[in-house]
Amino acid sequence: MIRKALIGLAGLFLVLVAVVAGNTLTTRAPLPTPEPAATDRIGFRDQAALRLAEAVRFRTISYGPGAPVEAAAFDALDSFLVRSYRRVHAVLGRESVNRFSRLYRWQGSEPDLKPILLIGHLDVVPVEEGTEGDWSEPPFAGIVADGAIWGRGTLDDKPAVLGPLEAIEYLLGQGVARPKRTVYLAFGHDEELGGADGAGKIAALLAERGVRLAFTLDEGSIVAHDLVPGVDRPVALVGTAEKGYLSLELTARAEGGHSSMPPRTTAVGKLARAIDRLQTNPLPAALEPPASDMFEFLAPRMALPMRAVMANRWLFEPLIVARLEGSPSTNAMVRTTIAPTIVRGGVKDNVLPTEARGVINFRILPGETIASVIEYVRRTVDDPDVDVRPVGDGNEPSPVSDSGSASFAALGRTVMQVFPDVAVAPALVIAGTDSKHYVGLAENSYRFLPVRLGPKDLARFHGTDERITVESYAEVIRFYVRLLRNVAL
Repeated sequence: MIRKALIGLAGLFLVLVAVVAGNTLTTRAPLPTPEPAATDRIGFRDQAALRLAEAVRFRTISYGPGAPVEAAAFDALDSFLVRSYRRVHAVLGRESVNRFSRLYRWQGSEPDLKPILLIGHLDVVPVEEGTEGDWSEPPFAGIVADGAIWGRGTLDDKPAVLGPLEAIEYLLGQGVARPKRTVYLAFGHDEELGGADGAGKIAALLAERGVRLAFTLDEGSIVAHDLVPGVDRPVALVGTAEKGYLSLELTARAEGGHSSMPPRTTAVGKLARAIDRLQTNPLPAALEPPASDMFEFLAPRMALPMRAVMANRWLFEPLIVARLEGSPSTNAMVRTTIAPTIVRGGVKDNVLPTEARGVINFRILPGETIASVIEYVRRTVDDPDVDVRPVGDGNEPSPVSDSGSASFAALGRTVMQVFPDVAVAPALVIAGTDSKHYVGLAENSYRFLPVRLGPKDLARFHGTDERITVESYAEVIRFYVRLLRNVAL
């Protein structure tokens, strides 16, 4: 009996090995390598760089909720765009939305083709007070030096505004008077504050007009160099979803009085206990789309044994999830994250406060909701003396767009034609974008800024020494030209 059982187990093991080996050997990249495309010889790289540099000089800063809009800066930037892209402004329809945002329309000749929408935002974040001296070049000087364009907005997000304008200006100059598919450009003025007054108003206007879009393309993921372990080439991560956003305020209450006679648990202690319970009992991790889609696309590009693991997620998923949980950046791909960000309580060291307040920020994984996170917090804290309430406006995680669609394939083909050394994969965007306002209008929403970045570059977003290389910006423009040729012309 024991011998038969051992033989049976050995047989099962051999079958398992055969299945794993078969999956590993037969896994193929979902996107085929495209035929090389004719190269658009765009001969104004340096002039385009100078235009982006000049756009940086307009201090279109979003300071914070309730702060007045920097009207003079936005108006000056708008005038600059009008005089810099004369063909665009002579041919495309253009309108102001909510005073400072802009909507362009390049009318197509075939009304049966659903339009596409290219999204960017005009505003930038402030430079942290006291850090301007740490920049290699002044953050709003718009300097081109050492092969790069320096300044706030060179990555986030003025290339996604000027890049499409450069591309359409070029195509118009090449005699392309009209696309087959209508192309919209939407440039909001308050993305850094959530986008409600900019992209939100543009989306409402398009919805009122009955516009239905084939897809949208916004900022989001990047061409990642040395950022995806196990892949021996750069990876163009095309965001197919973004996480939701929620901040909750926890208010703990207890008796006040003199600190020499404290109760068993003070308000500060109750708040600390509540936060500790949340951090030591995180929401469950799960390998779901789009993170699972990313590994499906990248498995064929990985070397053994990583390729075998990723090609057989049905077997190794617990190991994969455990590995991803080990790093903050990859942990954010597989769970709703918890980040205590503000704590307040007490006014004097010998006075017991009657209240202590803390704010916790959650980035919600697709598949969960604001309601489910609030329920989780109340259940985990489990303290009647701690109130839980939302702070500000949250937003639900986006739906996951289809990485098997014709529009994703067109994006992937475009990426590989402009960046022939890269692999393409869907990805989860862990920050927020203006895309969330257009989700209801589009079959699919994608988030990808076509710029090459490595590990040292990520801190430049909202940080010191924001810059884009001149060559990388030229690739941004070529990407938009090729995308328009592939999907609209």
